[in-house]
Amino acid sequence: MRRYAAWCWLALVLFAAGYVGLRVHAGLHLQSSVLALLPRAERDGVADLAQQRVAEAGARRIVLLLGHAEPARARAAGQELAAALTASGLVRGVTAGVDQAAQQRLGALYLPHRAGLLAEADRALLLAGQGQALVDRARAMLFSPAGFGDAALLARDPFLLLPGFFTALPLPQSRLAAEDGQLVVHEGGLTWAFVSAELAGDSFALPVQHAFAAFFAAHLPADVQVLRTGALFYATEGARQAMEESSTLGAVSLAATVAMILLVFRRIRPILLAMLDIGVGITVATAFCLWWFQELHTVAVLFGASLIGVAVDYSLQYFAAYFDPAAPTATDRLRRVIPGVAIGLGTTLIGYCTLLLAPFPGLQQIAAFSCCGLIGSFLTVWLWYPRLDRAGPLPHGGPMLARLQGHWALWQAPGLRRWRLGVLALLLLAAAAGLPRLHADDNVQNMQGMPPELKRQEAEIQRLTGNGGAAQFLLVHGADAEAALQAQEAVLPRLAEAQAHGLLAGYQAPAQFVASVARQRENAALVARVLAPLLPAWLAEIGLDTPPQPPTAQPLLPAALPADGPLALVRALMPEPGTHLVLLHGVTDLAALRAALAGAPGVQLVSLADDWSALFGVYRRQALWLLGFSVLLMLPLLGWRYRWATPRVLAPSLAAVLLAPPIAALFGLAFTFFNAMALVLVLSIGVDYAVFCRETPAERRGVTALAILLAAVSTTLSFGMLAASQVFAVQAFGSTMLIGIGIAWLLAPLAGGRPT
Repeated sequence: MRRYAAWCWLALVLFAAGYVGLRVHAGLHLQSSVLALLPRAERDGVADLAQQRVAEAGARRIVLLLGHAEPARARAAGQELAAALTASGLVRGVTAGVDQAAQQRLGALYLPHRAGLLAEADRALLLAGQGQALVDRARAMLFSPAGFGDAALLARDPFLLLPGFFTALPLPQSRLAAEDGQLVVHEGGLTWAFVSAELAGDSFALPVQHAFAAFFAAHLPADVQVLRTGALFYATEGARQAMEESSTLGAVSLAATVAMILLVFRRIRPILLAMLDIGVGITVATAFCLWWFQELHTVAVLFGASLIGVAVDYSLQYFAAYFDPAAPTATDRLRRVIPGVAIGLGTTLIGYCTLLLAPFPGLQQIAAFSCCGLIGSFLTVWLWYPRLDRAGPLPHGGPMLARLQGHWALWQAPGLRRWRLGVLALLLLAAAAGLPRLHADDNVQNMQGMPPELKRQEAEIQRLTGNGGAAQFLLVHGADAEAALQAQEAVLPRLAEAQAHGLLAGYQAPAQFVASVARQRENAALVARVLAPLLPAWLAEIGLDTPPQPPTAQPLLPAALPADGPLALVRALMPEPGTHLVLLHGVTDLAALRAALAGAPGVQLVSLADDWSALFGVYRRQALWLLGFSVLLMLPLLGWRYRWATPRVLAPSLAAVLLAPPIAALFGLAFTFFNAMALVLVLSIGVDYAVFCRETPAERRGVTALAILLAAVSTTLSFGMLAASQVFAVQAFGSTMLIGIGIAWLLAPLAGGRPT
């Protein structure tokens, strides 16, 4: 029966390897943003949809500034890059200059509805009955040296209300100006040429990242300075960093594990078997996650590299039995260790499955990856090792096992009671010293881990172009599009006042681009009432002897706005007919702004960073409940096996869970959601060590001491090395694992004895 199962397992592993190979060949999709770890279902569904639509609109956009001391060279570089991007097929559209055709289409869209579209300042003048001020402005626009005299426009819009409306629109890139057809900005003796593009592919797809990396390497001129920003560049850097770290950490962990096995066992066979075990575990886990999630998060990739240290634990338990003279064959060795390994696998899976209960997609990937990898490792040891291993007992382990008996003696020998108390006192003193420094940190901005150079370039681009990002927005609800527009129109005066008081730098609302039907009709009535009496004299002054063409009576509706071109962002701000967003730029005092907007009907202020930080705080606290839930899930299994000795089996890992956070605080480490989730694994892996000790009779204590030492070292080499990662979540996880696993190993012999 086992032989048939071994062949079935081989077939499944080969299928998984083939599937991974096909997915890699087709191009992996790596998600690198820590925000992808955030729960989705628990947030306001409408707010989440709105945020997602805006994020999708921005995620495909890249912006580059090409700077040179000679304006002509900067303009030429911008035009050359724009032409190369257009010809590459990598983008859907490129913006580098003033698109006259797009401007004409925009004018053609708005012109028939001109009577109902007024700048807010023009509307205020008409409400005050100051129509003559608009006549004076039209005269200045028409007869000034910088003015224009388009007869066709005057024949339709004699008071030039539509140009006034366009001028007041909160369009981006306000500092950019067109020179020889290229958008530029001058700053500090340099001319910066602006180039923006919308990607045709997904920013987080590796083939897209590689294609753009090759394109920029070939087309970015060496004689100009380049600033760049966009999700593509952050995703590329995140994927590169994850790959480099996973390669480095995985290689170091693998090399250290190989060296440790070679040093202890002095044989090649254990190394080959361990490599097979690790490879099978990671291959099966990768295949399952690619099939189930359709993408991989870079954090899951890093944890995949760290799975080496956990997956090899079961092999190490088996290898340690080489030094047991009573287990001369592979079958005997497997029989010796399989009960403890099976119980250990069960408790570890309980810990990882608890991560599945957390509504964080990234952590669910980690949990699924780890569960599949550990099951694959266990099945490889159980089904394949008896057939692949023909070695007999190793004769050189006696002195080493005798020395390792000291670990057991520390916690059980009557003569070492003072040493035991001393070790416990040191642990408690370290925890007590760290307790005052223990604090929670849920700030998502500290967790994003954006590359400093890219952040600097993004900030510089925003400063030069005058187009800042928007981390806050108003979510406006209404029964339909008309109600949402009217709600915006009611709150826009509050925003204008808040801007005047310096609470924010600016805002963009759909209602500024297309007024509600009620407002358009009111505006048309104002124009007719206030400006109609002034029209004959004004027409005579400008020499028009025919009355202007009347505008259409139909109002402009939001659905008529184009989905591309200059108003693409406006369409993105209307994800649903009754759900609109108002972007807020440069918020300086969020609390004061929230107070200024309090009570506005149908309006909700959303601050992404603050909301996400609050969510991390909520789930950090819930992670601690998951920790307790893990203990409850383990109790039936442990109670069935160990009965009244169950508290003794749990004591070492529970002590590690309680002591690790304050000791970590001694090193300046804050307590985050990721630290809390790491404690779940400290608990489950620590229980493994205690189970192995509990399953060991007195005559095999040296063998088990060797096994748990090797397991702790390999786990520390894997998870502990994550503390060196530049990814905040991974670093927090690794730091807690490093300390917790060390304590769990140190205290594991306290669980010693035989099950009853």
